Amino acid sequence: MFSSFGQIAGRSQLLILSLMIFAQGSAFGATIPYLSVTAIGTLGMSDQSYSLLVLVSSISAVTISVSLGILSDMLGDRRHMLIAMSALGVVGYGAIYLFPSVPVFLGATSLVVPFFYATSSLLFASARLETGDLDQGDAAAVNATLRAIVSAAWVLTPAGLGLALGASGSMIGAWGLASLFCLFILICALFALKPNGSRAVRDGKTPGFFAALKELAARDMLIRMISIAAITSTLRLSGTIWPLILTLELGGKTADVGLIAGMTALTEIPFMLMWAHLLKRHCIIGIIVTAALGYGGYMVALSFAAAPWQIYTLALPGAAFAAALLAIPLNYFQDLFPGRPGLGTAFLPINSFLGNGLNAAAFAIGSHFLGYSGTAWLGLVLAVLGVVGLLSVERRVARSA
Repeated sequence: MFSSFGQIAGRSQLLILSLMIFAQGSAFGATIPYLSVTAIGTLGMSDQSYSLLVLVSSISAVTISVSLGILSDMLGDRRHMLIAMSALGVVGYGAIYLFPSVPVFLGATSLVVPFFYATSSLLFASARLETGDLDQGDAAAVNATLRAIVSAAWVLTPAGLGLALGASGSMIGAWGLASLFCLFILICALFALKPNGSRAVRDGKTPGFFAALKELAARDMLIRMISIAAITSTLRLSGTIWPLILTLELGGKTADVGLIAGMTALTEIPFMLMWAHLLKRHCIIGIIVTAALGYGGYMVALSFAAAPWQIYTLALPGAAFAAALLAIPLNYFQDLFPGRPGLGTAFLPINSFLGNGLNAAAFAIGSHFLGYSGTAWLGLVLAVLGVVGLLSVERRVARSA
């Protein structure tokens, strides 16, 4: 299990990238949990304006990340892109911290910070290139370990900020910290990353920009994207409904929500490392299917919870299956385009966007007709539909090969 850490520690560029990935995850973890509280509670933004902001920033992030992912495969050297995107992160987060107002928050969050979001795809694509000489299982295990590093950042940073700034009544300081994390990434990209990777980064046969977009829109790829989005949307749906079940139906307290969320996030990290180890011996499709059905079963169990302690008990199996669904899809998409990690990694923001849409639709329908506990069953439906779609396309591709 710890061989992946050895691979990371033994490769200087991969070690630097892992530190940059932790900083990138910390910047997200410092701001995203407090986005609505700061926009509405601190700055006085209306609910409607905030909803529009979330939509616009999501579309911007997907468009920018996919475009830069494809361009990074065409141009080869991702270092200059990382320099530019992290510099925009310094500017965007820093502007919100230094000039906290609704216009600045709107402009920075919808137009500037989404460029920094693209660093996630660029960093993981760069890391994939650094493992190009490893076999597929070992490379996937390293990738999953790097994803666990992101989760560690999400555990440590929000908790630390909550303790440091919670008493002040304002979380604007979180944006200042995020700007410093962006500055760290910028410094690493400028002075620590090699100008050109030691491994091959550009194939002369790499398709052009629009040809790559056409590949994304191919039937089999669309089925894969929608299937994985359906599977991973169960994570978002669960995160929406279990706090509501706990507090509104079972009489739990808001403190219980924080404890369970923190416990789940901590537990996911070792399970991510476990799944990374299993990737060396087992088929990636089998792992995704197992985790999807297992998480669907966890959501069904949520619907039968009759006391707060049962939600606590279910957190462990839920975290075990969630860890795979958080870490493994990146490897799956990158394996589809082994010579073009930028294109493979570009599926992540698309998957996130589609997953958010499916979650919103499932919650709206389920909460209206089924109640919160009944909505949990829709998680199983989404998981099963995703598994069926994924297996069908993989079998069809295998038969035609």
